[in-house]
Amino acid sequence: MADIKPYDRAVALGETPVACDNTLYRRPTPGDRRPIQGRHTEFAGDQKFRFLCHEKLECFNRCCRDINIFLSPYDVLRLSRKLGLSTEAFLERYTVRLQPGAARFPVLIIKMRDDADLVCPFVTGRGCSVYDERPWSCRMAPVEIRGENRYGFAFDSDHCHGLLEDREWTVAEWMKSQGNENYAQLELGFDQIPQKLKFTGLPALDRHIRDMFFMACYNLDRFRRYVFEGGFFMRAFEVPRSTAEKIRHDDIALLQFGINWLINDFELRKSMEIRDEVFGR
Repeated sequence: MADIKPYDRAVALGETPVACDNTLYRRPTPGDRRPIQGRHTEFAGDQKFRFLCHEKLECFNRCCRDINIFLSPYDVLRLSRKLGLSTEAFLERYTVRLQPGAARFPVLIIKMRDDADLVCPFVTGRGCSVYDERPWSCRMAPVEIRGENRYGFAFDSDHCHGLLEDREWTVAEWMKSQGNENYAQLELGFDQIPQKLKFTGLPALDRHIRDMFFMACYNLDRFRRYVFEGGFFMRAFEVPRSTAEKIRHDDIALLQFGINWLINDFELRKSMEIRDEVFGR
């Protein structure tokens, strides 16, 4: 399992399968002199790589087992709405919250099924049951980000036979085909939070800071309560009326508002007062 860090926020990519269209391409012939692709492979964003995943591959669904599938804020929102769950219910049922260290922000991974050989809970015999709302890391796989304009693969070809297919892509072509191109705009500023929101060194206060981060970024239904059920607008933070009305019903607007609030307007004392008012101590 590879540890992959696409952003300074230290949120890693997971190792997950990607289904493509139904077009099949021939496998390399024995005389094919192109190098075998795998974890050792590196390429720039404008260079071509070869990959295609489809149901006829022997390894289909194999890479959805006993792996870390990391979730971004937009992933949680999309998956919870796809499943008809509140963000709180989704987080409790399908995720594990990891704490990398006392002075780091938590990250989320999908909870593998203990009763099914640690397979992803969304995998079926025909593939991913949430495919249209699958996480960002699943859309990127098997590609992993290794640095500025440096990419590679999370698997070797003996594990992922899709790397032996002939279909060619650049990274931009691959991301567009998988619907990944809008994530950066929708989560704009998320990677800046570790630089803007600083810990105090005091355990109780830092726990509160981590909880505020987690709520505003991942548990949007709870964050909506935090914003609208107390004095957030009246005496704590200045928010234009038009913004308040929009975030009341628009999930994406609320996510973007929460990220911006953490970066630019978060105040420790006020945030604790609102927390106690809405949720109790």
